[in-house]
Order: sequence, then C-alpha cells, then structure tokens
Amino acid sequence: MSILFLTLALGSAAPEPREITWPDPTARGGASTAPETLSERCDGTRSRPLAEATCTRWKIEWSKDGKVWGVTTADSREALVAKRERLLGHARQYARLFELALDDRWSDPTVPICDTCEQNALTAVAGTPPPDAVTAALIETRARLVAFEQEVLDVHAPRLRDIARLAHDPATARLGKAYAKALELAIVDVVHLALELDNAVVFRAKADVERARKAIEARRTALDRAASALVAVVAKAAAKAHAGTYDDDAVSGPGAARLMIDISPTKVIATFAQGEASAVWFEGTVQLDGTLSGRTLVAPEGGTLTCSNYSLDCGYVWAPAQLRFEDRTDARGKRHTVELWFEQSKWLHARPFSR
Repeated sequence: MSILFLTLALGSAAPEPREITWPDPTARGGASTAPETLSERCDGTRSRPLAEATCTRWKIEWSKDGKVWGVTTADSREALVAKRERLLGHARQYARLFELALDDRWSDPTVPICDTCEQNALTAVAGTPPPDAVTAALIETRARLVAFEQEVLDVHAPRLRDIARLAHDPATARLGKAYAKALELAIVDVVHLALELDNAVVFRAKADVERARKAIEARRTALDRAASALVAVVAKAAAKAHAGTYDDDAVSGPGAARLMIDISPTKVIATFAQGEASAVWFEGTVQLDGTLSGRTLVAPEGGTLTCSNYSLDCGYVWAPAQLRFEDRTDARGKRHTVELWFEQSKWLHARPFSR
C-alpha cells in the first residue's frame, strides 16, 4: 500500500487501538469539596480568590508522586482551563493511538490558581527603569517559551492523528514514531521549563535562565527536524502521484489552457498557462494527510477589479485553497483529474484539468 493512499484512507479497516480508562483528577480524597479556584500569595499561602481582578496571572501545577514537575500559565482562567484541556486531551489521545499507558505526569493537576504575586509577572513597564540583566533575560526567555508553546500546541499537536496513521505504515513507521516522540518530549518540556523559569525568578541565577533558553531551542530544533523528515516522505509520494502537466477538460486543441503542478520538496506551485501567458494559480504545501493546501488569488465577492491583470494590484484577494485529485473515467479513458477548490463565503471549485 502506498504512503499517499494510506494517508488518505481514513476509512481503513485497520483495527482500532484499544481504549484506555481516563483518570478523573477530581477523584482524589477531599477533592470533591475543593474550591474551583484558589489564590496564591508570594509566600505560597493559598485561599479562595477574593477578586479575579487582582490576578497577576493564572496557573496550574502538575505533580507526580507528590512532586511538582511542571506548571501551565495563562492570562485568564478561561484560557488556562482551555490550555489544560488541550494538554490532557493530547495525553489521552497519544496513549490511545500508540497503545501506551497514560503518562501519570498528567493525572494530577491542581485547580486553577490565581497568582497574586507581582514578582512572578516579570513584565517590563513603560516609563520605569530598565530591568536588571537577570530580569531582562527572564522576560526574553519566557517570551521564547510562550512562542514555542504556541508552535507546539497550534502547529504540531493537531497533527497527532496523521502522525499515528503514518507510524502504522511500515514505510513511514520509524519517522512517524520519531516525530510522535519528539512532540511528546516537546509538550513535557513546555510545562517543565515554565516551572524552571518560575524558580529562576526566585533563585536569580542567570545560568539557569540561559540553560532554559538553550533547552527551548534544542527542543524546537529536534521537533522541526522530526516533522520535516516525515513531511518530506509524504511530499515525495504526493509528487510521484500528482506532479506534472494537466490539460483543460473544457477546451482542447491549440491554445488550450494547461495547469502545471510542481512539488519540490514540500512546496507546491500550480501554474496556469495559456499560450505564452502564465500565472501562479495556487501556492501551498503538502500536509501530513497527503492534501495540498495553501492559497489562491480570486476576484473579491461583491467587489470590482481595476485592471485585467491577475494580481493583487488589480483587486484580486488571497483565499484559502486546496488542490483535490480524483481518478475518473470518460470517453478518453482513465484520467487523473485535479480541481482547485477555494473558500469565500463557501467552498467553490474551478473547472477541472486532467491528464
């Protein structure tokens, strides 16, 4: 079975991984009567929050065997709860798809905690003296960690199902498992390094901050390499199946339009050509599920074009787009067909091209 077919075969008859029992974080002794939120002062004492407006930030601590190993933070309680649920959901899905026991590091989160200690905020305030070297390094490193966390959760984590699917194919099993492991380590590091930086606020050791910064960059590099290796294999299969020149289904003969699709190595360019004229019709990338997603220039809905050129200057606008492929049979025999689909108020498609 080809890699490309496997990535698109969502209805495969392969056996489903076993389900796991998801532990209930509220099932601990006394937890049923615990408040939904707590507030924490600089000395570590906790109580029910009097006013959420006093929160410098919100946090959740993660423990294993009674020891806090990581922390998750957000600017609001709602954002914190949403982030917690994403982490728990990823842990559950990772365990199920790879037939592993649930990592117990995720089984014991605290309730949301309103952190009222201003020293933990570490924000540079306009109009005040510049921070000392350690504080400046902490602010910069925290910003790096926030950016890395967003990259991990918004770019890599949503790919887990595709990663697991590819990890079950012998042709991509090694690379799929390597990417899955790199992703799991990155998520753990995001949470653990947040705690390291919280501790560095107290210890004031610049070496600790530098070590955290290097750990962030090392983990990002490892994750990107693992992702690139797997995507490259899928893109190679997509290029073999779809790259080439397609003829206009509606018009044939001299002067008919053509669509030329190039995939190299993961970037996709589809060029529309008619006679001597040509223009890029689609630009995008190969996704892990084998789709070719990106954008195309389209005439604005309800708008007018100012000139005849196919360009932004003439009033065209970018729209999300995909190239979709299908094998069809007509009077000419079996044809490999491509359609450009694009999104405006709804998804539409341009006329098909075939080869």
